[in-house]
Amino acid sequence: MNLQAPRHSALGIAALVVSLCGLVMFAISAHYAHTPAHAQMRELPVVLLVVLCISAGLAVLATLLGIGSLLQHRRRRVTGVLALGLSVTLLMAQVSLGSWMRQQWQHSHPVAMAIPAAASA
Repeated sequence: MNLQAPRHSALGIAALVVSLCGLVMFAISAHYAHTPAHAQMRELPVVLLVVLCISAGLAVLATLLGIGSLLQHRRRRVTGVLALGLSVTLLMAQVSLGSWMRQQWQHSHPVAMAIPAAASA
């Protein structure tokens, strides 16, 4: 009899590697966003937005690869499940960081009050 244990899913391993790269990119962007020079959001940190978008793209790619690894038959799905959990958590953290950045931007750049028509006449 040839009873071989199922092999690990290659898509799951790739998803785990991509999600770990996305995690590193997110850690860099979170550290960069919380430095005193950028936490006040006086100017638009373009590098921060680019790194955050790249990290979000990697998380979406890892999510798709993780879903693909779960659909493979006769493969171990442990790495795919780990990657899927990490990438979904990472997406929620990126949305949270983006929301915090937007809130800081609005706080440091308040919208000018509209002049009522009666006051200008």
